[in-house]
Parts: sequence; C-alpha cells; structure tokens
Amino acid sequence: MDGEKEELLLPPLGEMFFEPLEKWFAERGEKKYRAGQLAEWYFKKPEARSFQDLLNFPKALRDELAENFAFCSVKPEEALSSRDGSLKNTLLLRDGKRTETVTMTMAGHHTVCLSTQVGCPIGCRFCLSGRDGLKRNLSLGELCDSLRLALPKEGRESLNLVVMGMGEPFCNYANLKAFLKLCQAKRGFDIGSRRITVSTVGVLEGIKNFAADFPQMNLAVSLHAPNEKLRRLIIPRAPSKIGELMPALRDYFAKTKRLVTFEYVMLKDLNDSPREARELAALLKGFDCKVNLIPFNEVPGGEFGRSPAQRIKQFESLLKEAGLHVTVRLSKGGEVGGACGQLADRRSKKEGKEKK
Repeated sequence: MDGEKEELLLPPLGEMFFEPLEKWFAERGEKKYRAGQLAEWYFKKPEARSFQDLLNFPKALRDELAENFAFCSVKPEEALSSRDGSLKNTLLLRDGKRTETVTMTMAGHHTVCLSTQVGCPIGCRFCLSGRDGLKRNLSLGELCDSLRLALPKEGRESLNLVVMGMGEPFCNYANLKAFLKLCQAKRGFDIGSRRITVSTVGVLEGIKNFAADFPQMNLAVSLHAPNEKLRRLIIPRAPSKIGELMPALRDYFAKTKRLVTFEYVMLKDLNDSPREARELAALLKGFDCKVNLIPFNEVPGGEFGRSPAQRIKQFESLLKEAGLHVTVRLSKGGEVGGACGQLADRRSKKEGKEKK
C-alpha cells in the first residue's frame, strides 16, 4: 500500500483530543506532557502542516505519530484573495469532495466563516450551496482541520468564528457540538464563547440543544421573510414554520439571555418593500433581538436580484422607527465567490463537466 492510500485510512489527529491521545502516549511509555505539547502544536500553531514540523519531538516519535494518525484530513487546494482582504479557501477532502471557508479581515479583528456540510439539505433559492442538495456532513476532524487552515497568521487572539458557510449546522449537531467544545477549550482553539456565532435556518431541536450546551455563544437565524408564505417561497424546505420558530426562539432567549440575530437577505422586489418591513417589525415586536439586513450577492444564473441601496436604507429606517436594533451587513469576498450565499463546490462541478 503506498503512502497516500495508507494516509486515507488513518484517524485524523483532530478527532483524538484529548483523552485518546493521552492514552496513546501512556501506552507507549511517553510522558503525559507529550499530549499537551501536541495539542499546543495543533491548536495554537496552524503553521505546522505535518508531524515532521514538531521540532520538540524526537524524530522516532514523530515517525510513529505519522504511522498512526493523519495530521490533517483536508488538503488546501485553492485560495482566492479579494480586494477587500477576504480569502476564500477551497479544501479537498479525503473522499474527493470539497468544502470552502472564508477568512475576512475586519476592523481590529479577523472573522472565519466555516462550513459544516458538503452541500446543504435546505436549498434556499438564493444560495448556491444547496443547489445540488446535501452530499454529506463534515466530520469532527474535517471541521477542526478546516478551521486550522483558515486561521490568519496574525491577530488570532481577536478571532471571531461564524459557523454559517455551506450547510445547516444543526443538521450535523453531534460533530458540531464536539467541535465547538474544542473551540472554547483553553487547551483547544481557545476562542471566547461570545466570539462564536452559529447560524440556523430554524432547526428547532438544534436550537434547544444549543441553548443547553452553549448558552454563552451567539445564535443567528436565517429568516429572510416576515410571513410563512413568502418564507416558503424563498426557503421551500425550511425545517420549521414561523409560528413554531418564534416561540422556540423566545424560549431560547429566556434560557440564555443571549440576543438572537435575525438574518434577512434583501431580494429585489420580493421581500424588500415597506410592507414587508412593517410586517417584520410586527413579527419581532417585543422581542429582544438584532436584525441583520444582508445585501444580496448575485450569483451566475440566479433568479433573484439585489435590492437597490435606497430600498435597503428605507427598509432599515422603517425597522429602526419600530424600535428594532438593525444593522446592514458589509458584504465581503463577493468577487471571489466568498460572500453570503456564494459558497459552492464549483470545482467538483467543473471537473465533472470536463470528464464528460
């Protein structure tokens, strides 16, 4: 068996923290601190790309680690830089599928946008990610490795993590939960809970579990419409009705005291009129929340257009007049396909066409 095929069968290192690795070292008579050293390399020094980079480990131990674990389960394949400083990474998975991450440079910090699935089961009509449906969930190791490879070289102490790339995070909850625990662990990625945001289109069980497991993290909800009929037009496979979703979110706030952010993509002549603004204000009346208006990033062959800036401004003003906390998202990475709704496995599609 050649080295490349053998590597595919090895368990990813990202799935071995912390107890399994401690046991592995102990069984070989190694000191307990070795597991801590390895965690330091993996979580705090993403510049390390193989076991051979662990220079404070004896070569024999590095070789043994390489024989037993895959240091990284994803392969950087393509990195596209935007004029605004955003970097979109396409990552090749061990089964040939791909995922994408985006690293954005903001004022005083960096934000990493992470995917949780290959494709998406929800199929929002404005979003490229779900056009071909769900391929599979990302594993714990793939989630950890995707984050490692997206970390900026500097400024990691002020990093924000948003789990709102490809896929519906709460449809991959078991792996998401394990990953988020490593994100917030001091000996893990050590990202403050309040710097982590998870987005959902409205998976009720996931919202309930998230409130119990991560009460200090942030929740964003993809709403995109103020009524059920319009929401079903935009999100035909939405996992919950607005009439079910709103009580669940009020319960979430009661348990966590964390403000929910409602995401609302502005689609020209569909959900951006003063009528929808007033209806949204009525829906959210008395709800301690934020509304994030998202200028639509048009995609090739898409059926929707971007709301004019003046229309977005009018929508924002009407919501503010109703007493809501409203922001308009600064779109980043659009020219490299890294903005909201643009992440998709384009390279796999391109290769498929070339083979025909």
